[in-house]
Amino acid sequence: MSNEDLETNEFELCLDIFEGEARAAEQGDAEPRGPWSGLIKDAPGCSTEIVNGLSQQLIHQVNAISGNLLVPFDDLDNLELGPAAWPFLIPPAKEALGKAIQDRGTKLKVNSAYRTLPQQYLLFKWGNGCGYPIVAKPGTSNHQSGIAIDIDDPGGWRPYLSKYGWVWLGEKDPPHFDYKGAGTQDLRSSATLAFQKLWNKNNPNQKITEDGAYGNQVQGCLNQTLAKGFEMAPWDDHPRTMRLFSPRMQGSDVQKLQEALIKAGFTLDADGVYGPGTDTAVKQFQEKNGMTVDGIVGSQTLVKLIT
Repeated sequence: MSNEDLETNEFELCLDIFEGEARAAEQGDAEPRGPWSGLIKDAPGCSTEIVNGLSQQLIHQVNAISGNLLVPFDDLDNLELGPAAWPFLIPPAKEALGKAIQDRGTKLKVNSAYRTLPQQYLLFKWGNGCGYPIVAKPGTSNHQSGIAIDIDDPGGWRPYLSKYGWVWLGEKDPPHFDYKGAGTQDLRSSATLAFQKLWNKNNPNQKITEDGAYGNQVQGCLNQTLAKGFEMAPWDDHPRTMRLFSPRMQGSDVQKLQEALIKAGFTLDADGVYGPGTDTAVKQFQEKNGMTVDGIVGSQTLVKLIT
């Protein structure tokens, strides 16, 4: 999809969307980041954090489809992430963002970046009732493209971001920038395709078309999906690297890791959420076994733990 295609999509007020979620978090009204067992159609509150479990599965599935085109950027220096931000971009966008931050030499606060299909659906569904007056339809938002960010101080950052291919959307959406430099790719269809593939994997007798297009069929299935995610997750086939991350990593793979650590003699809760307690136990295990102590659970740590 071309840059021109990106520019013709429905406009949404990113600032209003961010403020709704951030304000709820600051006032203690936001849903917890931990797992919730209900269906998406019954999701309470006005914060998309309620679908963090499913969102993580879909991000991992998008990478399985695209060849890891979504990369985390939480490791950039001088970066602060807002409570509603999934810190993922395509690689050239991350590189360009890092250069802009380095040039200015001050901290950049990112309030929103990648947004998954269920997050966009809930924002669209809740609408005015949650203070989101204008929201793009699921499958059409630039925040599902891997090239969009909303930030604080857009005026101050504009010359630095523009230098490296980031384009400001203007006064109609002050905090929003899209990356349109070299290597730009649009992953919005992959956001829907990821859901279609996971749905079919978990519902072999109720398969839907895998075409990356959002419509009534996908919406109906999305409503009948658990917010915590599918039973058969994408990391069952393609293991992910686990670490302390924001939002917290959660899922069946985290719970299996915790159970293995408990079996190895470490004290922690097997709640399926990779929090500080799990991070500490992993580091203790790594130190005990003469490994690099970084709290990152890749293939080397997993093999050592389960053998």
